[in-house]
Amino acid sequence: MMAAALFGQVAPPIARYTATTANTSSAGESVRIDILRWSTDMERDAIFNAISTGDTALPPVLQRAASVGYVWTSENAGYALKYAYHIASADGSERIILITDRTLGTFEPQRWKLTGTATAVTYPFSVIELRVGKATPGEGKASIAAKVVADKEAKTIALENYAAAPVILQGVKK
Repeated sequence: MMAAALFGQVAPPIARYTATTANTSSAGESVRIDILRWSTDMERDAIFNAISTGDTALPPVLQRAASVGYVWTSENAGYALKYAYHIASADGSERIILITDRTLGTFEPQRWKLTGTATAVTYPFSVIELRVGKATPGEGKASIAAKVVADKEAKTIALENYAAAPVILQGVKK
């Protein structure tokens, strides 16, 4: 037990999602998302209030936030999650909102270039929104292809017009 503390090992994730990239230059690559803890309501409120005042208010909030998990890709390094919020639906499906303090592709930009006719959106952070069914694999969309907005109903951050945005992560499984 002393060795684990010395070497900075952390507890296993409370939730793990896997997926495959789609509609990007790295289509078909595996992605793993490890959530160490869900963001608190106080953290959710800080994120919501920041994005409600404009997307330039969000980066300072993210920089001060502790990491709550990681997104692992085939890039040289992973992306620290600064926000992980879970919304369960009555039908058993899940909506998961994740935010990193870096843009997807920070380490290797060529991997996250959009394919097709989608227009790239640039932020100094990334929002990933996963929608996973109870018994079926889900999908994920990201702020590299959709505008980030405040979701007043859920009091969190979201991707504008989620249905129209291209799928960036397919086959999402818990």
